[in-house]
Amino acid sequence: MAKKKVTDPAAIGPDTTLILIVFGFATLITLAVALHLGNAMSVVPQNVPVNPIAVVADLARGKLHWPRASTVIVLLVIAAVIAYVVIRKQLKKRAGAGRLSIDDKADHMGSGSAIASITEDGVRTKAKELGVRLGTHDAPGVPIGIAVADGTPLYGSYEDLHLDIWGPRQGKSTSRVIPAILSAIGPVLTTSNKRDVVDATRNVREAKGSATFVFDPQGVAGERPTWFWDPLAWVDHRKEGCEMRAARLAGHFADAESGGADTTDSFFDPEAEDLLAGLFLAAAIAGKPITQVWEWVTNPQNSEPIEHLRGAGHDFTAAGLAMQYNAEQRTKSGIFGTAKKMVRCLQMSNVHPWITRGSSDRLQFDELEFIERNGTLYCLSLEGRGSAAPLVSALTEAVIDVAMRKASLSSGGRLPIPLLAVLDEAANVVRWKDLPKQYSHFGSRGIVVMTVLQSWAQGARCWGDAGMSALWSAANIKVLGSGVDDMAFLRDRSEAIGEYDSISQSMSQSGNSKSYSRSLSSSVTFTAQGLATLPRGRAVVFTSGQPAVLVRTVPWWESEYSEAVKQSIEYNDPTRKTRIDDLIGTPVQSSSTPPDQIGDIEEVKPL
Repeated sequence: MAKKKVTDPAAIGPDTTLILIVFGFATLITLAVALHLGNAMSVVPQNVPVNPIAVVADLARGKLHWPRASTVIVLLVIAAVIAYVVIRKQLKKRAGAGRLSIDDKADHMGSGSAIASITEDGVRTKAKELGVRLGTHDAPGVPIGIAVADGTPLYGSYEDLHLDIWGPRQGKSTSRVIPAILSAIGPVLTTSNKRDVVDATRNVREAKGSATFVFDPQGVAGERPTWFWDPLAWVDHRKEGCEMRAARLAGHFADAESGGADTTDSFFDPEAEDLLAGLFLAAAIAGKPITQVWEWVTNPQNSEPIEHLRGAGHDFTAAGLAMQYNAEQRTKSGIFGTAKKMVRCLQMSNVHPWITRGSSDRLQFDELEFIERNGTLYCLSLEGRGSAAPLVSALTEAVIDVAMRKASLSSGGRLPIPLLAVLDEAANVVRWKDLPKQYSHFGSRGIVVMTVLQSWAQGARCWGDAGMSALWSAANIKVLGSGVDDMAFLRDRSEAIGEYDSISQSMSQSGNSKSYSRSLSSSVTFTAQGLATLPRGRAVVFTSGQPAVLVRTVPWWESEYSEAVKQSIEYNDPTRKTRIDDLIGTPVQSSSTPPDQIGDIEEVKPL
């Protein structure tokens, strides 16, 4: 007869037989112990043989009587076993509340000592090594989530760099961006194209003594320009390296307009960028606002910028600018036309109050003072025509550049209090082309950067495939959230997670005889499809030199800041009516009710 091979985990194999044998012995021992104890408690004890076989024989022949006390003992043992099973089942059910089927994979991923460096003890030790002084209630690092395998909270240290890739509307703001800002111990810079992060964290940061600034030229959050930032003050022609900073400022306008390396012109785009760099430096030397550059770029006949540069001793930059002004008419028209397209946001009247002093005596944003006073800066913009993304990108680099210079003059070459920069929607709002090249330097300077994207392709469109790969490699902590469907990228992540050893059991049957065998094989922990269907509330964390970890994300409403965030959201809700207690006692500025309009409110209705 042919052999039939069956793989059936439920088949009665050697393990099941062994369990039945053990259960039988346990039952016999329990009955024997109960008999002896019950006999000892009897008024007239019987002569019970030690040999269990003899005991069974005497009971069958009637020579021994089963004591009533033994029955009680057996019933108590049965009750205890039932109670143990029920309690264990309830505890397991309680422990598994909110547990997903995918969580079983956590047992085959990083946990325990393998990921010690991102546990609370690990990051606190790292903070001590870095000289970061933590208060009693300070977070030990940037929160990541809770390891599914053992329930350990995980953090990034104050020298780690983060790169997050989450699908849209999968909770990246509630579980990563907002918790990071709330737990920051120093200055915070964050970018976004929505107002939700501002509303949730603004009041909480202010309660910690942090001055908050919302840069909102496009009215994303309806913020009024009560302060301004002068990009040319960052260029600062009086200090060494002003030509480089002017070139960087021009680069942000060029990068925001290009939209990708494939859309640039190999001649006119670089020439236009050089033109803008010269004009920015000339405007800074002349003490003019950055809007003057728009007037110059729309009037190619005005050679005033060349004179300013030569007067300040920038002869090489002046020579380059003069060459462009004296170029053949068609070439000159192409250069100036391209430059005009790059800086077209400077013609928008709604942008001017945010980048020029104007007639009012408003506070000028100072990057160094902002860092030293642990301020909070929210940079908001939208994509599309008329976007203020170049200014957002430039302001972001300006703050980080000043932080880098301050760090170089500080003990150990690091900021004494780390700066947290959360670049949400980085490929759209902050098209900083040099970001991948500089990323690896930030962590060693005490600048913790978290770049948040919606897909690998989104980053590749901004920085190119090589740039995106460099950014991924430079990040110490990579978080893959749910909602990502880039299968090529997910296949790489699946391979990086690796495999685990599994034991399979098989049974072969030939006639009335059965044989069992076991084999050791490897199974993929997470397939690309498994990562693509990662449920909301779960993320996979990749850290340098450590196995990948499956984590449960922790939204802000599960944190200690829950009530404070709820109050902040309620207070900053643009539809809210002004409360009576807002007008009595300490004055509070509401984004929906400007301070100079509070006195004009005719009727105050409490919520």
